[in-house]
Amino acid sequence: MSPNDPPELPRLPPIRESAEQALPSGFETGLDFGLDAVEDEPNAASRHARREKSSSRRRSGSEGSTLRPTAPRPSPPRRERRPPRREPKRPLASAGHALVVSVLALVFATLLMAPGMHKAAFNGQPGLKRDVSLALTGGLASTSDALFLDRPRQAIQSLAGRSGEDNINVAVVIPKTTPKPIPKPPSGKIAFTPKKKLRLWVAGDSLVIVPGYSIVRAAAASPVIESVGGVDGHIATGLTRPDVFNWFTRIDEEVKRLKPKVVVLNFGGNDDKGYMTGLPQGTSIGSFASPSWTAEYRRRVAGVMNTVNRAGGVVVWIGLPITRSPEQTLRFDTLNAIVQKEAKSRPGRAIFVDTYTMFAGNNGGYTEYLENATGDTVKVRAGDGVHFDPAGGDLIARDVLKRLNELFDLTSWRKKQTAA
Repeated sequence: MSPNDPPELPRLPPIRESAEQALPSGFETGLDFGLDAVEDEPNAASRHARREKSSSRRRSGSEGSTLRPTAPRPSPPRRERRPPRREPKRPLASAGHALVVSVLALVFATLLMAPGMHKAAFNGQPGLKRDVSLALTGGLASTSDALFLDRPRQAIQSLAGRSGEDNINVAVVIPKTTPKPIPKPPSGKIAFTPKKKLRLWVAGDSLVIVPGYSIVRAAAASPVIESVGGVDGHIATGLTRPDVFNWFTRIDEEVKRLKPKVVVLNFGGNDDKGYMTGLPQGTSIGSFASPSWTAEYRRRVAGVMNTVNRAGGVVVWIGLPITRSPEQTLRFDTLNAIVQKEAKSRPGRAIFVDTYTMFAGNNGGYTEYLENATGDTVKVRAGDGVHFDPAGGDLIARDVLKRLNELFDLTSWRKKQTAA
């Protein structure tokens, strides 16, 4: 070999054999390292067969190799795949069906409430709105009655003690003749004792409630006065709107049932408006305080007083007070003048309690504070400038009892007990 010739290089083993010797035992199949876990189950057996053939070829081509074939691992059992569970489809109601059901429910509820709606429309102020409401609710009320759908409402009202509340009653029951004067004993006064008590009933609008309770408390403290029927006060009522609450029939019924000797009344707080219901057939009236309006209101006041007198009772009418509003005070003056005139025409049978001057301040105007019987300054008027506070109710009750003592004998029974 010439010095210029390159040295003979050592013979290297075949690449495949060298690669097999460089790999760790068992790597050729990949089974020992858990690689078969990623194989798909359906192809596991076929791929295992291909690996066996490849291992055989490598063993035949490399005789000196120390690699040993690894035993095939059994393929895991094939798992059956279940289809995903599906919920059964439920039929959904269409929007149209829901709308129909809602409309039918609304119509049904309207027919149930139709009588009350018709009365509310009747009680509304005159005008186009009232006329339209009456036309609509009148048909609904007739349909409800024909289908007997108003019966459940009537049953509920009966259970609540409010039977006939939906009835529209505008009848003004007024006695046609003036009752005869109440006969008096020779002493001039009818005497009452603890065994023969003076029965007293209080009724009217919201202005009678506070003084009414003061009168009832005073009656409870007296051994000769008995309160019957409590305080029958109804807010937003009066003599001009018997459609809202018919005081004419109410007073007629109660004086017959309770048989009171004294009936304390207060009306007018809601009557200072030109609108009236229950007018006689063919009668029309003008605006508030007009001659025709005044004549009709006087007729109603006289009718109430006659109803009480005919039942043997005496009327004590609490007049309307001065208010914070000068305009309202002027309207109340008009009503007081009518009532006071009717009371004067019934001596011994009607008493008018003037609360206008009773609650006027030192300057003759409105005031919230006055001195009571002990000389203390107390709040006598409510915050609305119209109604009374309890201290104001006590002032009225004291004046009412004073008038009753002037008209009846409520103390002689004490002298007889002392003499005995």
